[in-house]
Amino acid sequence: MKHVSLLLLATALSFGAAQAQNEMDAYRYSKNDLVGTARSVSMGGAFGALGGDITGISINPAGIGIYQSSEIVTTLNFQNSEVKTHMVGPQVNAGQFKESKFKFSFDNLAFVNVFPLYNNDVVKSINVGFSYNRLKNFNRKYRMVGKNLSYDMAEYMAQRANYNGVAGDKLDLFSGDNDFRRVWDYEDWMSVLGYNAGIIDQDEEGYYPTSPNPASSNDLFVEEKGSMSTYDFNIGTTFSDIISIGATVSLTDINYRLYSSYIEDYQDNGSFWGMQELQNWMRTDGTGWQVTAGVIVKPIQELRIGVSYHSPTWYNMTDHFAADMYYEYGNGRSGTIPSYGEPTEISDRNGEDAIIDYKLRTPDKWTFSLAGVIGNKAIISADYELTNYRNNMKLFNDNGNALDYGMADPNYYISQDFRNASTLRVGLEYRITDQFSARVGYAWMQSPFKTEVKDHPGDHEVTTDKRSMTQYVLDGDTNYFTYGLGYRFTRNFYTDIAFVMKNSKDDLYAFTAADKAEFKTNNFQGVMTLGYKF
Repeated sequence: MKHVSLLLLATALSFGAAQAQNEMDAYRYSKNDLVGTARSVSMGGAFGALGGDITGISINPAGIGIYQSSEIVTTLNFQNSEVKTHMVGPQVNAGQFKESKFKFSFDNLAFVNVFPLYNNDVVKSINVGFSYNRLKNFNRKYRMVGKNLSYDMAEYMAQRANYNGVAGDKLDLFSGDNDFRRVWDYEDWMSVLGYNAGIIDQDEEGYYPTSPNPASSNDLFVEEKGSMSTYDFNIGTTFSDIISIGATVSLTDINYRLYSSYIEDYQDNGSFWGMQELQNWMRTDGTGWQVTAGVIVKPIQELRIGVSYHSPTWYNMTDHFAADMYYEYGNGRSGTIPSYGEPTEISDRNGEDAIIDYKLRTPDKWTFSLAGVIGNKAIISADYELTNYRNNMKLFNDNGNALDYGMADPNYYISQDFRNASTLRVGLEYRITDQFSARVGYAWMQSPFKTEVKDHPGDHEVTTDKRSMTQYVLDGDTNYFTYGLGYRFTRNFYTDIAFVMKNSKDDLYAFTAADKAEFKTNNFQGVMTLGYKF
C-alpha cells in the first residue's frame, strides 16, 4: 500500500455543504492562455511596450494611447488540440492514448475610436475602445489506461472514509433513519458512493476495501468544454508623444463543462471478481470584473518601456455537480448509486444536481515590457510577467467571507502548494516591404506548482472537498513557438496571420497517490486577423 499523507483530509471533508471547491478549481479559472490578434500572437504575445494593437491594450492599457487613427478589428482562431497520456511507475502493459479535438472560435472583436483634441500640443487625442477577447479555451478530452495498480480507488475510498470518521450507518442511503438529501449535502461523496455500492465496508478497526486484491486495470476518460471571455472598456492618451497612460475595466464570463468516467476491474485467482465505474458531471458558470492600469514611456524614438498592473478578477461562481457509481460483482450483484437523481445520458446528466454558490479571487500580476524600434524596418520586443498565485488566489463563501477552516481550508492548500509564477514573451517583426512584414516569437509560462508538489504528489491532497471529482493535472512549464505574416492591402485595410505551436509535459492523476500518467499536450493554432483603420 502506498503511504498517503491525508492527515488533514478528515477535517476538510467534514464541512459538508459549506465547502465544495478546492485549489484546482481556483487554478483552472486563474490561468490564461496565449491568445489575441495574429500580429501579437506571432510575436509571442510580447506587446506590452508597443501598443497600437488590441492585444497590446489587454496586456498594457497604455497601448490605446499609441493609436493615431480609429480602428475596427476581428480575429479568427482555428485550433487542433492533441493530448497524449502514458502511465508510468509499476504498470504492466500500460496503454498510451492520444485524443485530438478541433475547435474554431472568434478570439476577439474590437473597436477603438480616436477623439482629436485640436489646438493642444501636449495631449493630441483621447482614445477609447471596447473589445471582446477570448482568454481561454477549455475544450479537450483525454484518456488514461493502466494495469496492476499499486494503489486503487477502493483503498483510497476506505482511507477517505477512515479519516472522515463517520460511521457507516450515517452513510447508508437506504436507511430509513437517514435523510437522503442530508447525506449528500453533508457527507463525503466518495465515502457515500463506496459504502452504498459495497466497494468498502466497516468493521471494528475501520473501513476497508471489499475487493480481494488491488484493481487489475483502470480506465479514466475526461472531456472538458467551454471558454473564458472578457469584455474590456479602455481609455487612454499620450502626453507630448513621450508618455502614454491607460486604464481598462473588464467584465469576464466563464462557461465550463466537465464529464469524467473512471473504471476499475478486479480479479481473484485470474477470474472476474467485480468492477466499478464512477461518473462525474460538473457545470460551472461565473461572472467577474477586473481593473488594469499601465504606462508606456518613449524616452527616445528607438526605445519603449512599459509597466502594467492587472488587479485580481473577482468572480461570482455557481457549480452544478452530480455523480453516479455503477458496480457489478461476479456473484451477480450490480446496481447504480445516483447522487440526487437518475441520469438519462452519459454525456448530459438530466438528473437533479447539487448546487453551490461561491466567490473566487484570481491572482494579480505585474507586466514589465521593453521594445526597441530599428528605423522603419524592425521591432524587437520582450515582456516579463509575474503572477501572484500563492498569496492572492483565494476562495470565498457566497457571503464573501474567506473560507476559514484552519489547515484544512483550500486557501491553506493554495498557500502551501502554489508559488508565484513567471512568464517570458519575446518577439521580432521585420518589415520586408512597406506592405509586407514577417514575425517570429516565443513564450514560456512557468508552472505555478511548487517543486515538492510535483516531486511528492502522494503527500499533497489537492481535492479536499466533498465531491467525487478526484482527477487532476499538475501543469508543468508551457512553451509556445510562434510565427506569422502581415500584409497591408491598402492604407486602411490589412490582414495578419499567425501560427502557434504549444507544448507542455504535465502529470495526470486519477486521485491522490494513484499511479501517475505522463500528460503531454501539443496544440497547433492558425490565427487570422482582419483590420480596418479610418
